[in-house]
Amino acid sequence: MVSRHQISKAMHDPKKAVHVVLLRARELAATPSSARCLVCGSRRTRLRLVERKNRTYEIRICRRCQYVSNAGNTVDYTKFESVDRFRLTPRVGTEEHQGREFHMAAMGADILQRSGLKVMVFGAGRSLDYQHIAKLPAVDRVVMSDVVDLGIDADFINIAKGTSERFDLIIACEVVEHFPDPMTEFPRLFKLLTRKGLLVCSTNIYDGKNVANHRYLYSRGHVSYYSPQAIAEIARKSRMQFDFRVPEIVTGTAGPRKRYILFTRSKKNMRRIVEYFGLHPYAPSEEVVRSD
Repeated sequence: MVSRHQISKAMHDPKKAVHVVLLRARELAATPSSARCLVCGSRRTRLRLVERKNRTYEIRICRRCQYVSNAGNTVDYTKFESVDRFRLTPRVGTEEHQGREFHMAAMGADILQRSGLKVMVFGAGRSLDYQHIAKLPAVDRVVMSDVVDLGIDADFINIAKGTSERFDLIIACEVVEHFPDPMTEFPRLFKLLTRKGLLVCSTNIYDGKNVANHRYLYSRGHVSYYSPQAIAEIARKSRMQFDFRVPEIVTGTAGPRKRYILFTRSKKNMRRIVEYFGLHPYAPSEEVVRSD
């Protein structure tokens, strides 16, 4: 591998520069396509083997955009026949309890400042928050969407089959980390937005530190771990604007890396996001459980 020392020396010696460039070209040519970053396409990736309980994970980290792939941790959700296998955690909405998706949607409606909103809840699992979202004064219609219909009693759209319908607000709570191909799946969500629509995602953001210590990456089905640079690349390629906001659950047990990511094409929405968080120190979430 071409070292930083070689590159530094080459900067002062034209002959060495040619030699280093040739070495680097050979490295890139020898890099299999499977080693390319799934977000930015760079071949400058490194493989890290991480030992966890009962399993070794092959983690690939992009040196350019810092996207982290845990491709071997995938789960085929199209094979699921019910929602019973999904955990019922405090973030999951029930008939009596408003979960995180409801609070994300209420925030989104406050930001959009419009009535008659069409809302999509993507990848909700066992959550019944769509029932609570439907009662928001600004909301006119709520649909559920996923890669398979798991029998939820609501309007359902199979996202793999697509739809001509467009939505003012899309909620994707703890979903995007399950994307095995982010550069296909993010644009598919973006296309479902109206011109002034808003997509709100909840996930953990990679801070560049030791991936062996990040438990989130090894939860079942978590194959994508995004850095701020990776999110910027995803947004740039689809001509979207984005913002990161900290949900209130970081003050409890969710951990410091939890973020909401807000995507939109609208400059007016970006301004309203700033105005909203001028009045709210945290993004709303489910009830916070204090670790102390």
